[in-house]
Amino acid sequence: MDALQYIKKLEGFIFHIDKYQRGYRWGMREIYSLLDDIYSFDAIKENFYCLQPLVVKVKSENNFELIDGQQRATTIFLILKFLLNKDFYHLKYETRGDEEGENTFLQQLNTFIIPDFLEIKIDDLDKMISNHWKNEFLPIHQVKDTVDNFYFFKAYCIIKHWFSLKKEEHKAVLEHNLLNKTKVIWYVENNAEANVTNTFINFNDGKISLDQAELIKGLYALDFNNIHDKTRKSYEENQFADEWNNIEHHLKVPSFWNFIHYEKDNRELANKITLLLEIEKGKAKKVEDLFHTYREYEKAFKSNDKPEWRSLSSLYNQLDEWYNSRETYHLMGAVVHLTNTSVHMVINHYNEQSNKKTLNKYLKEVLKDEFFKDKNEFKDVYNPDELKYGKKGITSMLLLYNIAVAQLTDKYYKFPFDLFKQVKSWNIEHIYAKNSKGFEQIEDLENWHIELKEIIEERRDLLENIELQKLWQQIDLKDLEKSNYLIKKIEFQLQELLDKDSLTNLCFLDNVTNIQVGNKVFRKKREMILEISEPLNEGAYVPVASKMVFQKGLTPSNELKMNYWNTMDREAYINDIENKIKEFLSIKL
Repeated sequence: MDALQYIKKLEGFIFHIDKYQRGYRWGMREIYSLLDDIYSFDAIKENFYCLQPLVVKVKSENNFELIDGQQRATTIFLILKFLLNKDFYHLKYETRGDEEGENTFLQQLNTFIIPDFLEIKIDDLDKMISNHWKNEFLPIHQVKDTVDNFYFFKAYCIIKHWFSLKKEEHKAVLEHNLLNKTKVIWYVENNAEANVTNTFINFNDGKISLDQAELIKGLYALDFNNIHDKTRKSYEENQFADEWNNIEHHLKVPSFWNFIHYEKDNRELANKITLLLEIEKGKAKKVEDLFHTYREYEKAFKSNDKPEWRSLSSLYNQLDEWYNSRETYHLMGAVVHLTNTSVHMVINHYNEQSNKKTLNKYLKEVLKDEFFKDKNEFKDVYNPDELKYGKKGITSMLLLYNIAVAQLTDKYYKFPFDLFKQVKSWNIEHIYAKNSKGFEQIEDLENWHIELKEIIEERRDLLENIELQKLWQQIDLKDLEKSNYLIKKIEFQLQELLDKDSLTNLCFLDNVTNIQVGNKVFRKKREMILEISEPLNEGAYVPVASKMVFQKGLTPSNELKMNYWNTMDREAYINDIENKIKEFLSIKL
């Protein structure tokens, strides 16, 4: 049989479903999506609509063991049962049927009177079907109350509901499209000695269905059948398979993957090579359109300009070259993580340029457009003098600063976008702590008292603040409860006097580290953070710029006071943020 089969060619086939397969579980989202896709398919633009694979093993003529594709095969069986009022093909079960493998309820499903639920809101349909099954259908018809039977019933109700919302002529359109314009990828397991259970596990690889990368891989594989020279065909197939697997393997390296990709839509790609395929043929505008790129490849294979698999290798090699160039690596990573410009757009721009040496300049312009307005001034949302704790631009500003520090301070160090992504929760940490909740240990109270004493002696405005001095003098280092009450009042005043929420007092800390050091005085925080040479665990990582802050590496040596975060430290820090970012983007200081 051909590798692609029209649905109409499956009439009369028998599919056996073995015990290793889970039961039928498709619901409204999957069924509605399939019906909508088949109905809206445009035969003028495309020759046929392609479903994902049915993987089978031949038992006898027109008699197959269904290894993968049960969910789709069952849904199509139910749609055709509704449309044609008969079994178009047959499903038999090793463990969930009668002696012949037939599910009696599934066979008789079209004979029952089932409501169309037209008056029910779509969000309530699942619940209403379940209630109808338990409270009305089962008591009346006395069928077996099994999980399989319920999901067959539920799917049939959803199909009937979908058609009830359509006109009669629409029903005819879908029937025509399904039978005559819909093909399924037909994958036959040829090894008679193969263990079918293992074939299912290996083929499905933990996924309910193949994604579009595997389908596109199949298109390339099918196209090799057009090579008549057996030696050349074998060579091309082996080269293609090796190159495809090597690229996929390298793309899965976290440091490489996170340099070119950031899941703004929280969509994790099962096959990383999908990103390259999307760059080659375009990415869907809607996240829900899971097979846009596959359809574009399908069109291309039918045209005179067939895709050349070696172009994927060229694309990967280009990205690998950028990955190994430190400046391009940092600029590209910053663009991908901090702007709406994707790697797809960068590649398109690069390919359009006659002078390939301008890539870094282009990446810098993208970042300038994001962070700066005319005359090299920061946009208001990123203005360092205005940025405060909780404001929109603070996270992006600190991330860009950390990337700039990585590029400009150590030629052997690259900012680890993978570690940054790996950390589940980031905190904007107050370098000089807020301490608004007081302390649990006398030792912490004493450390706070020593630190604040030095700050007050340095700041004339604090010395002359009568209310602050009155509260300060009441602190009793032996009475934790009384002192904590006073600390809340003191910290409330210091919040404004020391401008604790300004960018001059903020840095990145991961949540794990923050929990350990968050309420400590600066000296204790410094000791603890500088002792961290390796990530505490998968959820912890202290960025290089944050370490520089607690090392006091930015403050002139003649101004150094190691026990607290003072005015000179703040000024040196904010100046370094501005200067490093501008130098990184080649903006004149």
